[in-house]
Amino acid sequence: MQMMKRSGSLEIVLELATEFSFLDINGSKPPSIQSLKYLLPNYIFPLIEKNFEDGKKIPAWIKDNVFDILLPWSILSSGPPQEMDSR
Repeated sequence: MQMMKRSGSLEIVLELATEFSFLDINGSKPPSIQSLKYLLPNYIFPLIEKNFEDGKKIPAWIKDNVFDILLPWSILSSGPPQEMDSR
């Protein structure tokens, strides 16, 4: 019944998985798209590494220890700064 209340609305799978206690087929639960644990490795770290000289990479100890902190939707919905927006 709780799921029917959400019918027709935008939902984030991870938040549903957390609320209803389900996991991926391999038993894992990926980070939310709102989370620093998802955003930093997938978007921010590659941007930083692209600007490093000699192909240096961000150390694994940093990449492996990103906190799973959810950012408010208001931050994500504003989009990238104009100078970074390629649209």
